[in-house]
Amino acid sequence: MAHVKVVRRSMRPEEWTDLRFVWLQRGIYEEKFEITDLEIRDARQISEDQYEYYSDEYRPLKKDDMYFTPDGTAFIRGHVQIPAHMKGKNIYFTLHTAAEMIVKINGKYVGGVDPNRERILLNPYIDSDDLTIEIEAYNRSKPDDERNPASLAHRGCRQIFEGAYLSTIRDNVQSLVYDYILFMDIAHSEYFNEDYRKFLFRELSKALDFIDFDTYEGVDQAAEYVEKNIYSNTDFKGSGDVALVGHSHLDIAYYWRRIHAVHKNARTILIQLRLMDQYPEFKYTHTQAYTYETLEKYYPELFAELKEKIAAGQFEPVGAMYVEPDCNIPSAESLIRQCLYGQMYFRKAFGRTIDNAWLPDVFGNSWILPQILKKSGVDYFVSNKMSTWNDTNRFPHNNFIWKGIDGSSVYACVPPTHFITWNMPSQIQENWEAYQDKETGGQTLNMYGYGDGGSGCTEEMLEMIRRFDKVSVMPKIEVTGGDAFLHKNLKDNTNLATWDGELYLEMHRGTFTTKSNLKKANRTLEFKLRETELRAALASLTGTSYPSEELTECYKKFLLNQFHDILPGSHIHPVYEDAMNDYRSVSERLDAMLALTAGNEYFNSLNFTRSSITFIEDENGAITRHGVKGFWSIPTLAGLSTGTVAALPSKENWLSTEFCDKCDCLVVETPYYRAKLSSDGSFVSLYDKELDREWVKEGCGFNKLHLYADNPGVYDAWDILPNYKDVQVALNVDKPLALVSSDGSSAEFAVTFTTEKSTWKMILRFFADSRAIEVENVVDWDEKHKLMKVNFGPDVLTRELVCDTSAGFVKRDLTKNTSWQQARFEVCHHKWCDMSESGSGIAIINEGKYGVGLEKDEISLSLLRATIRPDITSDIGHHDFCYTILPHSGDAVEAQVNKTAMEYNVPLCKSNVTVPAALRDTLNNCGLYLQAMKRSEDGQYLILRLSEQDGRRGKIAFPFEVQTMNLIEDIEGSTKVVSYHPFELITVAVKPEDL
Repeated sequence: MAHVKVVRRSMRPEEWTDLRFVWLQRGIYEEKFEITDLEIRDARQISEDQYEYYSDEYRPLKKDDMYFTPDGTAFIRGHVQIPAHMKGKNIYFTLHTAAEMIVKINGKYVGGVDPNRERILLNPYIDSDDLTIEIEAYNRSKPDDERNPASLAHRGCRQIFEGAYLSTIRDNVQSLVYDYILFMDIAHSEYFNEDYRKFLFRELSKALDFIDFDTYEGVDQAAEYVEKNIYSNTDFKGSGDVALVGHSHLDIAYYWRRIHAVHKNARTILIQLRLMDQYPEFKYTHTQAYTYETLEKYYPELFAELKEKIAAGQFEPVGAMYVEPDCNIPSAESLIRQCLYGQMYFRKAFGRTIDNAWLPDVFGNSWILPQILKKSGVDYFVSNKMSTWNDTNRFPHNNFIWKGIDGSSVYACVPPTHFITWNMPSQIQENWEAYQDKETGGQTLNMYGYGDGGSGCTEEMLEMIRRFDKVSVMPKIEVTGGDAFLHKNLKDNTNLATWDGELYLEMHRGTFTTKSNLKKANRTLEFKLRETELRAALASLTGTSYPSEELTECYKKFLLNQFHDILPGSHIHPVYEDAMNDYRSVSERLDAMLALTAGNEYFNSLNFTRSSITFIEDENGAITRHGVKGFWSIPTLAGLSTGTVAALPSKENWLSTEFCDKCDCLVVETPYYRAKLSSDGSFVSLYDKELDREWVKEGCGFNKLHLYADNPGVYDAWDILPNYKDVQVALNVDKPLALVSSDGSSAEFAVTFTTEKSTWKMILRFFADSRAIEVENVVDWDEKHKLMKVNFGPDVLTRELVCDTSAGFVKRDLTKNTSWQQARFEVCHHKWCDMSESGSGIAIINEGKYGVGLEKDEISLSLLRATIRPDITSDIGHHDFCYTILPHSGDAVEAQVNKTAMEYNVPLCKSNVTVPAALRDTLNNCGLYLQAMKRSEDGQYLILRLSEQDGRRGKIAFPFEVQTMNLIEDIEGSTKVVSYHPFELITVAVKPEDL
């Protein structure tokens, strides 16, 4: 006879306790007095402080009315008189809503309501019984935080107004509810002792027996029972040492636009200020200079109050950067500017330098970051993702030392649990259980507070803290600030382990590729900002006014869009539109500044002689690239010099083509190669005549497009899964590869692919005077859940791929021996990657593609994705991008691949600027790359940012005294000779009068 499971249909004792706890919560409110004199005016936010109203007048707002529009703003106003019988009691403004509201009473900011809180204590902020209410509210359909079931229930593009009230509460019921929230969480959590949990259910049930749930008599007796029989019980012991840091993660843009973040930030800060009034022991940390900057600009009254709380030590600025940027795709100079403008603001506003980087939600961290932080006054680094989101391996440390690419080190904390918690005992115990450095790292860090869209800490969380020390099974708890935690536990801790390498996140690998045009625009602007600053700085040496304010504004707008849910592409479509509009605006402003230094000759802003094939824009040119006319040239223009540039000389008979029936391919011969090309543009063979070797490994694709079904699940825009190659989608060759144009210096071959909705044209370019082979892709993309890659299987025996980081290179394993290697199947690189063996190798140089797949002895460049969450239109539209295949002798350093990649990404433009001869002669071919040239922020110096990117040591001698600086332009010394070590970033300041 089969087993028959016994199903219990009666209520278990634990369920009876759960049910009565719900009844207890119903008794919190003693009275609610409805506010009936309310009006509402709907609007749509169109900038940080501007609104488009749907009507000229307010309309009445009554209980059960529909209100709000999708992602809409509403202004609510009203009036109420405090009833006589409520006077002398604590009075609350109460409004239950899924929206986010800032509330003013009689002109004073009294607090905020949102899905995580519904009432505001009014007594400390009102001095009259006659109350005038003003509410600024924003509503969106997706909850800020989907982890907490309680707030998850609050959503809706349109809502039913449940009424606004003046209310009083039963303090004894509320206090007992907090007791039960604490103990019920423990009782239901498997992180605690099973016997203690049984004890809790038994005793909590007994305490509830005292209460009449109609009158709420007996609550005091129940509270007394809990105090004597549960709090006082010390038979069960806990262990651990947990630091609690109040924090609210605020995405500048995500499921909302950045213009909405101004309100979210103000609401979050206001709420924390009011909690500090009520709970003097409460400390709170808040990141991102940009959020303080917007509060100062748009909510000056709140900012003034904030400064008082900072001075008092309750409110703590953390995170030295301007925003919390993505830390994979931005270049080294972009990350430096995040620190520069962040620290400048904190110094100006609060007189302090922030010594930590607070980046809880970024999607992995480049190996170049420790040096940038250390030289920006930052000794501590905090980021949560690696411990909580890795999909393959558990990151082995929580408190440790992170060693960077150049050998610089910072103290690092990767907390063991998520940065959004609501301070439940089970979450704190989970943190302690997951903490891996119990014997060496001191305390473990547990952040608490609602976030993503702000909101922060709640009264409930702080009431939990006041009770934790009374519960014997809880770990030891310390309420502290972020700075205090880091200094107490990490500073001078000689027991900490060291992690020497990048902090690679084993998840969110798709963010290197999603929103392709956004990433290309970012790359273009990084170099355009460099060019504009450099030329403006040189012009200032001859008396032209340096546009410091304009450049700062451009840089800040640019940096804002490197936020870790903007640049990676993990956002809704309006965010993408905002970012692209910002990029266009910045580009136009830079064009206007560049026009001031335009000239008749070409200026090479790189500090080495150009020697690579370069496309020169010219409306009379015969070549079209990226839809622009021009010509090909090898400028041979000395570094930091001006001169003329000529088109490549015409050569006869440099190209031959024939179709080989036997191998079913097109045979192309140039002075450098004999190539066999398939009809789809892939290489069957690439024989190098100069190096006498074959570059294509037999049986492997080379420059072969692959279209894959891409279904990563919930985190659509974020992830590429390791099984992405399981389903390959057929690409139809609509027009096979054929020669489409040829002249005396270059030849173009084109092939066109089609899918049901997309068209993809690939153009291969060979040159008479260059080893480079350029591939342009012109795409009209209309796919869903697809990933397009181009793979390269070179006949190169190597077990590593060398990848550009923008400030040096990192070697990544191609072998798959360990789970750590297997997890790194898709990584981030910058301008180039290279596979070399002794004597020769092959580089792939790009102009805005960051994702590269590591596939044993092959690599693949990720070109386009087609995700639908959170943006159903992601990447749909027109794309035009190039990459270059560059076979070479020697390894990547010997072949000067990085110089070639710099030339590929820095356009050659006309300018009348001149570089003082002594400076030019010093910088040219000095072994360092001129990463930036600008005027110092105080205007006194010419700043030179130099970076060693080839892994060499050396010295640079100046013919005059220079000031050595850190990255935030603090003077550290003076010298004529600057020594440098591999991958070091150097900042020197030159007095203009010395030039």
